[in-house]
Amino acid sequence: MSKPPAKKRAKKLIADLPSGVSVIGTQSGRGRRYFRVRLGKKFTGGLVSKRDFPNLSEARDWIFGSKSGMSPHKANPGAILDLKDKAGTSAFLLSPAQLDEAAAAIRRCGEAGLSLTGAVEFAVRHAKPQAGTLDVAKAMELAANEKTKGGKAPSYVADLKKRWKRFKNWLPAAKSKAINSIGSHDVRKFLTACSLKPAGERNMLRNLSVLFTWAVKHHYAASNPCEGISVENKTAKAPVRILSLEEACKILKVSSEGFEVDGGWKDPMLAKLSRVEAMEMVPFVAVGTFAGLRPEESMGLDWKMIDLSARHIDIPASLAKDRNRRIVEISDNLLQWLETCRRKSGSIIPQNFRRKRRALCRKMGWDEWPKDVLRHSFGSYHLAMHSNAPQTAELMGHRDVKMLYRHYREVIKDKGSVQAYWEIVPGVRLKEKKGPRRAP
Repeated sequence: MSKPPAKKRAKKLIADLPSGVSVIGTQSGRGRRYFRVRLGKKFTGGLVSKRDFPNLSEARDWIFGSKSGMSPHKANPGAILDLKDKAGTSAFLLSPAQLDEAAAAIRRCGEAGLSLTGAVEFAVRHAKPQAGTLDVAKAMELAANEKTKGGKAPSYVADLKKRWKRFKNWLPAAKSKAINSIGSHDVRKFLTACSLKPAGERNMLRNLSVLFTWAVKHHYAASNPCEGISVENKTAKAPVRILSLEEACKILKVSSEGFEVDGGWKDPMLAKLSRVEAMEMVPFVAVGTFAGLRPEESMGLDWKMIDLSARHIDIPASLAKDRNRRIVEISDNLLQWLETCRRKSGSIIPQNFRRKRRALCRKMGWDEWPKDVLRHSFGSYHLAMHSNAPQTAELMGHRDVKMLYRHYREVIKDKGSVQAYWEIVPGVRLKEKKGPRRAP
């Protein structure tokens, strides 16, 4: 009796094989036993595909799928047969290596709750943005130019560029070449590396978000990696700092008289400064203390914007933070201070202003200039004096009173100080209890 053909013996190794699929047991030249699964043209509809397995169990799992679902070769949900049902003959136009990669990709996507198509679309959208790849430095330049053309304040744009540059310098070289390659994990790592306080971290995150929002808008990135990142407020917010009546008198007295810079301060910033002349810091201090101007507004203010006859300060839209023109009334005592140092035109800020403000800060006995202390003082004393929150908010350039109550109101315990604050005029004396307080 003759032996059956080899092909029939091979098919018996695994029962119920579909048409076009065969399994052949063979041996390598070194004597290693293995089993080859052959997917013929009848099964694939195209190219013949072959794959070797060390035992029949793994070969069977690859063809039919593992009952336990733990086979490393299993496509999701059922190996080669299911892959053909789902993908058709197109799946077998791939090489064996590509087919194996596709099966592994489908399995991994299934574990993550994704379809392979959805994962590929996501990858393509992020890897190749519609507008093309753009490096971070160029994105920073274009975004800053757009903000400038849009009328944003130069100080705001400068702050954006400073923070963006810090982020760019931190990025690995590969990431900095393509802004679309930056993910939320990169932003989180950067914020951690900065070691900022919660307020500073929020500011940094907000400024970075501006850059990525621009990139998404212009199709250089698929999404903003800053979205979804929150910063916890780890410390209670400290109350705002305002001037006491004595401090208000002192800062105006010192500014009007001028003073020598004490070398004992050993402050590098003051190394090249020997004296602050009389009256040169008065305009800045006065408009902050009695008109509530923001420091940035005061630094950009020109004497032409101050109309002493009409008794108002005209802050143009280009200078205001919210880009809305604002008219601020000049109080009786502010009028007297401005008349003592009035000029026809030019900046109200002296040369080397930052050094001189630092010197004034040290003269007041402060280690650092309290944030917005003059503006905070105006808001608190004006509200206490007039009890008219909408009016105070309007003079300060707020849209409503919420900002006023949240940030700029401080309870003044000594009610007698409220009236006295608005009576501080040139020549006021601090120790006088009645009448106008004239500084010596």
